[in-house]
Amino acid sequence: MGRIGTRVPQESIRQRMNVLLRAASAAAATAWVVGAAAADAPNAEAIAASAPTPPARCAAPADDRKANLACAVALARHAEGEAKAGRNAEALAEFARADRFSPDDLRFTMARAALQLKTASQLTPAGIEAATRAAPDDAGLAMMDAEIGVAKKDWATALADVDRVIARRPAALLAWEMRATIDVAKPDFDTARVDIDRALKIDPKSAEALRLRGILRNNSGDIAGALADYQAAHTYQPRPTDPFVIGSTQFLLRQFGDAAASLATRTPPAPDGTYWRLWRYMALARLTGLERASGALGPGTPPGTPVSWPGPVIDFFHGTIDSTVLLDFAKKSQETHDLSQVCEAHFYMAEDALLRQRADAVGLFRQAVQECPANFHEYEGATAELRAMGLPLVAPGPTKAAAAVASAPASAASAP
Repeated sequence: MGRIGTRVPQESIRQRMNVLLRAASAAAATAWVVGAAAADAPNAEAIAASAPTPPARCAAPADDRKANLACAVALARHAEGEAKAGRNAEALAEFARADRFSPDDLRFTMARAALQLKTASQLTPAGIEAATRAAPDDAGLAMMDAEIGVAKKDWATALADVDRVIARRPAALLAWEMRATIDVAKPDFDTARVDIDRALKIDPKSAEALRLRGILRNNSGDIAGALADYQAAHTYQPRPTDPFVIGSTQFLLRQFGDAAASLATRTPPAPDGTYWRLWRYMALARLTGLERASGALGPGTPPGTPVSWPGPVIDFFHGTIDSTVLLDFAKKSQETHDLSQVCEAHFYMAEDALLRQRADAVGLFRQAVQECPANFHEYEGATAELRAMGLPLVAPGPTKAAAAVASAPASAASAP
């Protein structure tokens, strides 16, 4: 189904998680809000007249799910035209009819709920939350409220919302995708695996579920499987963030040339675009050396210019600040935003140490593994580097023999 109207305003998810996860969470709300403000336009009647009329066969749902979905789409497009002409009551009725034709596709009930809130000037996080409390059985409101819960990292509320929807509409793909997104964000990977399997059973081409499964596969060390999932998701539903997810995963597979090429596509603005530059530099440095790869970092921070995270990592790789200054930046940023910047700093320090063949790389990678949330790219990167070296993720303890030798002098000294 094509885009109908504009997106529901939502709070951004401000956790520096895996960029894939953040994109999946934002995409989970696929409600459309029609332009009710267009009712005052002089061509309102023309807008309404141009709205496609649903076919005559769309009088009532049939046994053919594909035909029912086609009718639901036609009804939703007609509803959009009605709302643009200012006939919101008619539009709400059409969205409700669309939902009856395809109740497992939550976009239609979300569109109805969003329009209802928009016409009441309540299409805000507070308005959505209040409306959901007043009508807890409304699937459209519950899904919108769940997204707000994700943005706030209020996992309990978000899961309660989604579970109410699933209890009434167990085949609703979007609800299972949202539930899996919440579980990955918590993170609760064991539960997420179950939810992702349910989503893929409903639709094996679910791009959201494939991207989420890619996170789990990356986390477990199945990096090739993760890359396959990300590439399949990009084929089914391309996203602007895909080159970063694919490129950074190719880096973990030691496909440095492919990684650099993927990450060379148009990058978003900072801070996300800065991460693209960091990973592309690390890939190129493996191929061409540090000096030649440094151009991929772009310019550093001019003296006296404020810089936000992860900008200081660029300066660190350029050599204009040292690890002590980098960690100071990370600690201050983490104190302000609480987004695990210190673990990120340790990962990028480890990569620099590895590129410069310093012995402290292993310890820094292990520190990043201990500190980073499991849904961070930096966690995935640190675990992949240690596995590639054939090393355990944590330092092994002393052997019994070594422990006995170490304790012998102390025992002798303490003897009477």
